[in-house]
Amino acid sequence: MESRTMTPWTPEVMPCPPDQRRAAMSLLYRRAPGALRPRMIDEALREAQRGEIDLAGLWVARRGRWVVGALLTQPLAGRAAALWAPEVDTIWYRAETAVALVRAALDDLKRRGYRLVQALLDESAPRHAAADLTAGGMIHVTDLVYLETDTAMPLSPRAGTPAIDWQPFRPDTEADFRAVIRETYVGSLDMPELEGLRSLDDVLAGHRAAGRFDPERWRVGHVRGEPGAAAIVLLAEVVDRDAWEVAYLGLTPAARGRGIGRAALVHALDLARPFVSRLELALDIRNIPAHHLYHNAGLRPFDRRAVHIALLQ
Repeated sequence: MESRTMTPWTPEVMPCPPDQRRAAMSLLYRRAPGALRPRMIDEALREAQRGEIDLAGLWVARRGRWVVGALLTQPLAGRAAALWAPEVDTIWYRAETAVALVRAALDDLKRRGYRLVQALLDESAPRHAAADLTAGGMIHVTDLVYLETDTAMPLSPRAGTPAIDWQPFRPDTEADFRAVIRETYVGSLDMPELEGLRSLDDVLAGHRAAGRFDPERWRVGHVRGEPGAAAIVLLAEVVDRDAWEVAYLGLTPAARGRGIGRAALVHALDLARPFVSRLELALDIRNIPAHHLYHNAGLRPFDRRAVHIALLQ
């Protein structure tokens, strides 16, 4: 793979040579507390040796042999990838170097057949991180608010909500899952920019890879006597935390505005309650109906992140 050079005075951007991974990781973790940083770097390098992270997506900017910038990408299921905002030493051409790292990584991912790249910035991110991503080709589309609730919280369906028959994901229900998920995308307010970008197989692969997949935690529900009014709930175990995540909760158009979203959340809590103490989910801030649903159900915010994406057609 060819490296790229911007001008005679600016750093050279390239995939990180194996013998410089420690230097690159030191730069990536430079905002971590000093006492923790060496341990975090050692653990990341051990995870790479065990195959738990892929350092083929580690990019560096160098002046001579000196690493002055670094960026990490990681493959996700379903032809998607995650990208972390670049870290660059405060030098001349800092912004240009950061942008060159983002563009080089995106070009590489596109060549490798990826369709979607996402970067999430929390409130601790430096002010210039969003500008670096945007200039590199990753537009800011929305913010995600992360919500949580105790599974012990009592929650009941709204009075008058129709009865719903729920089924887990199985070979004999897979076709129904696919049909209902596809229908929930019609008029969806959750990241509409992604509609049609990836195949349903890619989307399902992405959901399967969220946490620890258990088909019993994937549910499709149909309103009794109304096959077209349906809901999907996809739950995933959050690794190393006493929590499950609502990876996806969607309603078909015929099910919206009838209290079925709340009933789906009640079902999710009932499934999680015997196993974990907390239920979490991420909400696109533009989805006002979902905001009202979760607020009225007592979920509380605990984090917020800006979403930048690149669509690699």
